[in-house]
Amino acid sequence: MQKILGLAIIAFGIFLEVLWLGFCFGSIIIGILLLIFAPGVLFFPFNFFLVIGLSILNPGKYSSSSRFKYQRSYQQQGNSHQQGSYTQPRSNLDKYYEVLESSRTDSFEQIKANYRRLMKEYHYDSIASKNLPEDMVKFAEQKTQSINEAYAAIKEARG
Repeated sequence: MQKILGLAIIAFGIFLEVLWLGFCFGSIIIGILLLIFAPGVLFFPFNFFLVIGLSILNPGKYSSSSRFKYQRSYQQQGNSHQQGSYTQPRSNLDKYYEVLESSRTDSFEQIKANYRRLMKEYHYDSIASKNLPEDMVKFAEQKTQSINEAYAAIKEARG
């Protein structure tokens, strides 16, 4: 039932998108072609319904808590430094694996796939093109730097 509901919501979003693009450009066929070949011009409801549908299909994968866990950890790390508290540092390599959402047992191909996915998500250009607030752009820059640093360190450690 959950799968059907998720797919129905995504289908409804596609329907609204095609209807909107068809209305704007004079033809439903043009709307479908734009949806397939130019997804950059997508209307808001499609994106909204796509996210809702995917979160219903895969509740653990698309939860907001996992999406912003790095932002929370970054803020907590900043707060602990401001308070002057010191915690025992973990192995740098373990920290790098955590940044890349990987573990020591993952293959290098899996680590590379995680690196590419995270770079796609947090890369400065993709964040800046969405006209997000300056705080998010700065966070994306820092996140990109930490992802690159982690990938380089793991790559060097594995040889």
